[in-house]
Amino acid sequence: MKPISQLSDSDFEHLARRAAALPDAPQAWVERACTLFTPSAQSNALGEVAGAALALVRAVLSFDSWAPAPAGMAVRSVPSDSRHLVFSAMGRDIDLRIAPTPGHFVVSGQILGPDESGSVELVAASEGDGVTTSPGRSVALDALGEFRLDGVPGGRYQLTLHLAGEQVLLPPIEVGARRP
Repeated sequence: MKPISQLSDSDFEHLARRAAALPDAPQAWVERACTLFTPSAQSNALGEVAGAALALVRAVLSFDSWAPAPAGMAVRSVPSDSRHLVFSAMGRDIDLRIAPTPGHFVVSGQILGPDESGSVELVAASEGDGVTTSPGRSVALDALGEFRLDGVPGGRYQLTLHLAGEQVLLPPIEVGARRP
Protein backbone atom coordinates (compact mmCIF):
# COMPACT_ATOMS: atom_id res chain seq x y z
CA MET A 1 0.00 0.00 0.00
CA LYS A 2 1.23 3.47 -0.89
CA PRO A 3 1.69 6.19 1.73
CA ILE A 4 -1.27 8.59 1.86
CA SER A 5 0.86 11.45 0.52
CA GLN A 6 1.48 9.47 -2.72
CA LEU A 7 -2.18 8.50 -3.41
CA SER A 8 -4.00 10.01 -6.35
CA ASP A 9 -7.41 11.60 -5.81
CA SER A 10 -9.23 8.55 -7.21
CA ASP A 11 -7.20 6.13 -5.03
CA PHE A 12 -7.91 8.26 -1.97
CA GLU A 13 -11.63 8.40 -2.80
CA HIS A 14 -11.73 4.60 -3.21
CA LEU A 15 -10.10 4.06 0.21
CA ALA A 16 -12.42 6.60 1.85
CA ARG A 17 -15.52 4.79 0.48
CA ARG A 18 -14.21 1.44 1.72
CA ALA A 19 -13.52 2.91 5.18
CA ALA A 20 -17.01 4.43 5.36
CA ALA A 21 -18.54 1.02 4.65
CA LEU A 22 -16.76 -0.61 7.60
CA PRO A 23 -18.76 -1.17 10.80
CA ASP A 24 -18.04 1.23 13.66
CA ALA A 25 -15.78 0.12 16.45
CA PRO A 26 -17.43 -0.54 19.82
CA GLN A 27 -17.91 2.67 21.84
CA ALA A 28 -15.59 1.49 24.65
CA TRP A 29 -12.76 1.02 22.13
CA VAL A 30 -13.34 4.47 20.67
CA GLU A 31 -13.22 6.09 24.11
CA ARG A 32 -10.06 4.17 25.04
CA ALA A 33 -8.39 5.22 21.78
CA CYS A 34 -9.34 8.86 22.42
CA THR A 35 -7.68 8.77 25.84
CA LEU A 36 -4.45 7.41 24.33
CA PHE A 37 -4.23 10.04 21.60
CA THR A 38 -3.42 13.66 22.45
CA PRO A 39 -3.05 15.83 19.37
CA SER A 40 -0.26 18.38 19.44
CA ALA A 41 -2.67 21.27 18.84
CA GLN A 42 -4.53 20.38 22.03
CA SER A 43 -1.35 20.02 24.08
CA ASN A 44 -0.10 23.40 22.82
CA ALA A 45 -3.43 24.99 23.77
CA LEU A 46 -3.19 23.48 27.25
CA GLY A 47 0.37 24.73 27.57
CA GLU A 48 -0.72 28.24 26.68
CA VAL A 49 -3.55 28.11 29.24
CA ALA A 50 -1.18 26.78 31.91
CA GLY A 51 1.34 29.50 31.10
CA ALA A 52 -1.32 32.19 31.32
CA ALA A 53 -2.53 30.98 34.71
CA LEU A 54 -1.38 32.91 37.72
CA ALA A 55 1.58 31.50 39.55
CA LEU A 56 1.31 31.45 43.34
CA VAL A 57 4.63 32.35 44.90
CA ARG A 58 5.30 32.18 48.63
CA ALA A 59 7.64 34.83 50.01
CA VAL A 60 10.30 34.03 52.60
CA LEU A 61 11.17 36.29 55.54
CA SER A 62 14.77 37.46 55.28
CA PHE A 63 14.81 40.24 57.92
CA ASP A 64 12.72 41.16 60.96
CA SER A 65 13.70 44.15 63.10
CA TRP A 66 11.98 42.56 66.10
CA ALA A 67 14.02 39.36 65.86
CA PRO A 68 16.54 38.99 68.68
CA ALA A 69 20.13 39.84 67.75
CA PRO A 70 22.61 36.95 67.72
CA ALA A 71 24.25 36.41 71.12
CA GLY A 72 27.74 37.23 69.88
CA MET A 73 26.83 40.69 68.64
CA ALA A 74 27.23 43.62 71.02
CA VAL A 75 24.23 45.54 69.71
CA ARG A 76 22.74 48.38 71.68
CA SER A 77 19.45 49.75 70.65
CA VAL A 78 16.23 51.10 72.02
CA PRO A 79 13.18 48.87 71.47
CA SER A 80 10.89 50.31 68.84
CA ASP A 81 7.15 50.01 68.36
CA SER A 82 7.72 50.23 64.60
CA ARG A 83 8.56 47.02 62.79
CA HIS A 84 10.58 46.55 59.61
CA LEU A 85 10.28 43.28 57.65
CA VAL A 86 11.93 42.23 54.40
CA PHE A 87 10.64 39.27 52.38
CA SER A 88 12.17 37.67 49.29
CA ALA A 89 10.24 36.05 46.43
CA MET A 90 11.21 35.27 42.82
CA GLY A 91 13.82 37.99 42.30
CA ARG A 92 11.92 40.57 44.34
CA ASP A 93 12.36 41.99 47.80
CA ILE A 94 9.28 43.18 49.63
CA ASP A 95 10.14 45.91 52.14
CA LEU A 96 7.32 46.10 54.71
CA ARG A 97 6.94 48.64 57.53
CA ILE A 98 4.41 48.55 60.36
CA ALA A 99 4.14 51.74 62.40
CA PRO A 100 1.75 52.65 65.21
CA THR A 101 -0.62 55.59 64.90
CA PRO A 102 -3.16 56.66 67.55
CA GLY A 103 -5.47 53.65 67.93
CA HIS A 104 -4.35 51.86 64.77
CA PHE A 105 -1.35 50.99 62.61
CA VAL A 106 0.00 51.95 59.20
CA VAL A 107 1.17 49.09 56.98
CA SER A 108 3.34 50.42 54.17
CA GLY A 109 5.98 49.05 51.91
CA GLN A 110 7.66 48.83 48.54
CA ILE A 111 8.22 46.06 46.02
CA LEU A 112 11.86 46.08 44.93
CA GLY A 113 12.57 44.16 41.75
CA PRO A 114 11.07 43.83 38.29
CA ASP A 115 9.05 46.82 37.16
CA GLU A 116 5.44 45.70 37.46
CA SER A 117 2.13 47.17 38.36
CA GLY A 118 -0.39 45.51 40.59
CA SER A 119 -2.07 45.73 43.94
CA VAL A 120 -1.66 44.64 47.54
CA GLU A 121 -4.40 42.96 49.55
CA LEU A 122 -4.48 42.73 53.34
CA VAL A 123 -6.85 40.13 54.81
CA ALA A 124 -7.38 39.11 58.44
CA ALA A 125 -5.78 35.68 58.92
CA SER A 126 -7.26 32.82 60.90
CA GLU A 127 -5.50 31.34 63.92
CA GLY A 128 -3.88 28.62 61.77
CA ASP A 129 -1.90 29.29 58.63
CA GLY A 130 -5.09 29.58 56.56
CA VAL A 131 -6.73 32.79 55.54
CA THR A 132 -10.32 33.67 56.31
CA THR A 133 -12.65 34.40 53.45
CA SER A 134 -13.65 37.75 54.91
CA PRO A 135 -13.17 40.70 52.56
CA GLY A 136 -9.87 42.48 52.89
CA ARG A 137 -8.47 45.87 52.03
CA SER A 138 -6.74 46.40 48.73
CA VAL A 139 -4.60 49.23 47.38
CA ALA A 140 -2.82 49.70 44.05
CA LEU A 141 0.96 49.96 43.79
CA ASP A 142 2.22 53.35 42.66
CA ALA A 143 4.82 53.94 39.92
CA LEU A 144 7.66 53.16 42.36
CA GLY A 145 6.03 49.94 43.62
CA GLU A 146 5.01 51.55 46.93
CA PHE A 147 1.80 51.06 48.88
CA ARG A 148 0.24 52.30 52.13
CA LEU A 149 -2.70 51.05 54.20
CA ASP A 150 -3.81 53.41 56.98
CA GLY A 151 -6.03 52.64 59.97
CA VAL A 152 -5.23 48.93 60.27
CA PRO A 153 -6.33 47.54 63.65
CA GLY A 154 -3.98 45.22 65.52
CA GLY A 155 -4.20 41.53 64.71
CA ARG A 156 -2.91 38.75 62.49
CA TYR A 157 -3.00 39.45 58.75
CA GLN A 158 -2.18 37.84 55.43
CA LEU A 159 -0.64 40.12 52.78
CA THR A 160 -0.92 39.13 49.11
CA LEU A 161 0.68 40.95 46.19
CA HIS A 162 -1.31 40.70 42.97
CA LEU A 163 1.20 41.29 40.18
CA ALA A 164 1.10 40.63 36.45
CA GLY A 165 1.09 36.84 36.12
CA GLU A 166 1.85 36.13 39.79
CA GLN A 167 0.37 36.26 43.23
CA VAL A 168 3.01 36.60 45.94
CA LEU A 169 1.79 35.36 49.32
CA LEU A 170 3.58 36.55 52.45
CA PRO A 171 3.53 34.52 55.66
CA PRO A 172 0.97 35.67 58.27
CA ILE A 173 2.05 38.94 59.89
CA GLU A 174 1.33 40.15 63.43
CA VAL A 175 0.30 43.81 63.46
CA GLY A 176 0.27 45.23 66.95
CA ALA A 177 2.24 46.05 70.05
CA ARG A 178 5.74 44.66 70.39
CA ARG A 179 5.87 41.34 72.14
CA PRO A 180 7.82 41.27 75.45
